[in-house]
Amino acid sequence: MVPPPRYPSAPEPSGSLEVRTTAEATVVVAAGDLDLAVTDDLAALLDREIRRRPAALVVDASAVTFCAARVLTILVDATADAVLHRVPFAVAGRSRALLRPIAVLGLDRVLPVHRDTREALAWLAAIPLLTER
Repeated sequence: MVPPPRYPSAPEPSGSLEVRTTAEATVVVAAGDLDLAVTDDLAALLDREIRRRPAALVVDASAVTFCAARVLTILVDATADAVLHRVPFAVAGRSRALLRPIAVLGLDRVLPVHRDTREALAWLAAIPLLTER
């Protein structure tokens, strides 16, 4: 008797996304490997949060260990969408996994990346055109 073929189950996402909301801002905390297994979730999450028009939106990527190119596209798109919806937006986290591809692709002129969430929120508060609704 021949055993039935084994089909591998879908790989578990190696990255995680969590939303933390306060009166001051919504923070999307991304951790682990941001690979293709989580990109659709990240794009949908950022789109949903931008449409909610929080006082500010920060993606905290300080615990990211890998960043797929698609994630960078999502972050650039989120930056543009946030401007259209007048939502102050920034990225926090200085990990090599995040900064290296941003620098190589020249996206450091487009993506507002800060050391941590506190620095990102201070920077966002200093932008008068975005904070005036």
